[in-house]
Amino acid sequence: MAEDMKKPEGRLIKRKTRIIPKLYELDMQGVVYNGHYFKWFDQARFEIILEMISVEEILETGLTFMIAENHCEYKNYVSYGEPLVLHTSHRINPVYQGRLVFNHSIMHEKKKTEIANGYSSLIVVNQKTKQLIKEIPDFIWKRYLNLNNKDEHAI
Repeated sequence: MAEDMKKPEGRLIKRKTRIIPKLYELDMQGVVYNGHYFKWFDQARFEIILEMISVEEILETGLTFMIAENHCEYKNYVSYGEPLVLHTSHRINPVYQGRLVFNHSIMHEKKKTEIANGYSSLIVVNQKTKQLIKEIPDFIWKRYLNLNNKDEHAI
């Protein structure tokens, strides 16, 4: 019964990041080493985090955004110099739910095939006490609620 299915809450924001794999990112088989996908996910996620809070504010407040869960499913391989687009999305929730979840999909720009997809969950922790933050400070939360879609950037 479709009526029973819960509609996702919150507004969806999306980012595009252009990636050109570097020679040093290849493994012995000549394809991008799997660990680099997580690095790309992290870079795209961090761009969104920086729209909420600057590095200076992170240091001042003692807040840190830690990975609670990281997942990647590899669909196709990719090699040096192939043009990729990383699509990162996040649903803006009206109330902090203890974690921030980001979804990722890496597409081959020319072939229009999916290379990999995954998701990451972040928790917010007090860096000194190592305790989970249950409420994000208002000045950060207001910026979070105002996040919008942005043009693409490159890494």
